[in-house]
Amino acid sequence: MFGTAMLRAAAVRRGLARASIHRHGAQRLITTQHKPAQRRQLATLMPAEAQDNTKLNDTDPWTKPDPFGHTASTRTTHTCSKSAAEDIVQSDDGALEHSIRDFLGSTRQRPRAGLKADELVVKCPVCSPGKPRRLAYSAHLSTQTGAFVCTNCFEQGSWDKYQELAMRRNFQNTIPRTRATDPPPFEFAETTLVQLRTNLVAHEEIYAALTGHEKGQLRLRPEILAQYGVGLGFLDTGVPEISDVQALVEGSDHAVPCLVFPRTAFRTNSFIEGTSSLADIANSTAQQNKGVISSMLSEMQADSNSVSDSAQAEFRTVQLKVVGWNTAELEMYVPVDEAQPGLFGFHIAGPDSSDVILTSHELDAVAAYQETGVAAVSLPRGPYQLPLDAMRALERFERVYVWLDDDHQGEEAAKLIARKLGVDRCQIVRTRGNIPHGPRSASIALARGYNLSDILEQAQPVQHDKVLDFSALREAVKFEVTNPDLIRGVESKELPGWNAIYKGLRPGELTILSGPTGCGKTTVISQMSLDFCKSGVSTLWGSFEIPNVRLATRMMSQFAKRNIAQNVAEIDYWSRKFEQLPMYFLKFHGSTNPDTVLETMRHAVYAYDVKHIVIDNLQFMMSMQAKGIDKYDAQDAAIATFRQFATDENVHITVVAHLRKDQPSADVDINSIFGSAKVTQEADNVVILQRQGNSDSMVRCINVVKNRFDGTLGKVFIEYDRDTMAFTEVPPPRKRKGLKIVKSSSRLSMADRLVAEMEADAASQRAVDADGNEIPSS
Repeated sequence: MFGTAMLRAAAVRRGLARASIHRHGAQRLITTQHKPAQRRQLATLMPAEAQDNTKLNDTDPWTKPDPFGHTASTRTTHTCSKSAAEDIVQSDDGALEHSIRDFLGSTRQRPRAGLKADELVVKCPVCSPGKPRRLAYSAHLSTQTGAFVCTNCFEQGSWDKYQELAMRRNFQNTIPRTRATDPPPFEFAETTLVQLRTNLVAHEEIYAALTGHEKGQLRLRPEILAQYGVGLGFLDTGVPEISDVQALVEGSDHAVPCLVFPRTAFRTNSFIEGTSSLADIANSTAQQNKGVISSMLSEMQADSNSVSDSAQAEFRTVQLKVVGWNTAELEMYVPVDEAQPGLFGFHIAGPDSSDVILTSHELDAVAAYQETGVAAVSLPRGPYQLPLDAMRALERFERVYVWLDDDHQGEEAAKLIARKLGVDRCQIVRTRGNIPHGPRSASIALARGYNLSDILEQAQPVQHDKVLDFSALREAVKFEVTNPDLIRGVESKELPGWNAIYKGLRPGELTILSGPTGCGKTTVISQMSLDFCKSGVSTLWGSFEIPNVRLATRMMSQFAKRNIAQNVAEIDYWSRKFEQLPMYFLKFHGSTNPDTVLETMRHAVYAYDVKHIVIDNLQFMMSMQAKGIDKYDAQDAAIATFRQFATDENVHITVVAHLRKDQPSADVDINSIFGSAKVTQEADNVVILQRQGNSDSMVRCINVVKNRFDGTLGKVFIEYDRDTMAFTEVPPPRKRKGLKIVKSSSRLSMADRLVAEMEADAASQRAVDADGNEIPSS
């Protein structure tokens, strides 16, 4: 009993010591749970006026911020005795800003301005260790409440939690040992941006294509293009990345013209530009920290002064998107690293704007704003993805018009984006309306003379996805009947024969891929998923059998069309190219609870707009989750969960499954897959990969044995290339002609042997003329 009482008393003391003040957001407090050295370090970082102990308020409610813009109020009551509060330092109303500024300075961070006026982009205390600086700044910190959320690992919490996580050894090891902070964000010279805009006006052909009113020209007004900052650069296609912005302006002999779209963000905010406060803090803490923090803050003040002297604008260009004019596949960004989050057209929306248009492409945003007067921005990562950074920038608008490409993919993406932003404030714009062959986008509609204001007025809210009548399905049915090619999924560019049977990757479906061990299932599905990803399909890979590093190495070789292990000098180049793909990986391996996997998948669909999920493989994920007969029930439950998830989230899920061990490889069919019949019954598509020929053959057969879309079944033959670590499509093996089988001469009967000898003797005695020609018999 004495030991139990001691444990309870220690727990009470720990609980009281961890008590915190949640006033104006949770404040960072010095508690007894920290080591003495940590308490001394925190004490030096707190302003002197904030180190007075005060009584705790046990009735003040506090609101826990939701990372995705929703509100979830939580009322918490704090009680603490006077003795337990002796080690607690409570901040006053203005101390939060000082606390944030001091702590970020002590950890040598260079905070960026976020896409919200009261937001900073700082290092994530959880996932930044081990990452390069360009990827470490992923946490969004509110300067008003101190709440933070990481858009990469989804860690969230109060300012108290941020500091507690940052005091751990992993994060402390990332702090530079020198006095210098991280370098400031990349800054574009205004003269460079002006030169790019001048290049566009000087190029008669491209400028006429954008501003002309003839057939095939976009009819964009020059002043609107200038307002958005659209320019023209010249890029050498042989250059892996843009390292010199001036080279983009001037070009070279082998350069091709490219449109340049600037992405803008807030230049600064009241927190970052508080240089006077920085000086005050530097002076007040000089004696306590022996000049280390003071020197760092002085450097920050000098950098802030230089920035404010160079430009006074509220917004600044944080990144340039470079797109080839005649080369569709040419797309680069500058700077590639350490870019502050920004949006094309972010500076167009004023502080009083309540409506905004969200488009797929930059020129669509220019056209929509020109004709409707409503501020328009474009998606930053492809035509169908809305990252969390952009979501936070759109939170302040009361109404969002989602105006994407009016095709099957665009319609599905618009519904997904509307659900993410909130269906109550989103309306979907359909450019085509009831015209099947109408313009697909806003810029094309403007070029054809359509009235974009009328199209915007026809925007419709998102209907409830669980209740429908035929009037809601009528147009969809008509569209599917009259446009059969448009409802097909995303097609493979590397396996055209596969498209003829499979009809592309379609959302809302479940595919089972199976085959004998060692036939190349993972290699095939990694190549196919990479092929779809290059077409803009955001992909989530769950490799429960092969480590992610080995899988990524294989996929990079398939992406580069060469074995990167034999081309080490090109690894950095292809890594940067591969990094631009919307490809994500699950951090699971081996046996994993399906509910945990499902929760992570839901996060990925929400945060990264994932449309294709690969589970490789089902048996490895479900191993040790159940035993005996129960393992079949557990596998059936997992398949049913994936089936429902694909329908609810409108994503395509590909599950790799093993065959039964007692099944001969020559007799493989739809009934050969491991588990009960429910596995293939729930699936929309069942594909079996088989080896063609002997064991040394590199030829494989992809056999579609179930296709719920249109019932088309068939086989596609592919051959493995060791150099590229990928498969290429090959013609079907040539069928042998029918041969007449006869008995061996050693086994002929006496009668057969006599007939054969007579025929041979007759052939040898045929008469021939002098020239050796056969003389016909009379």
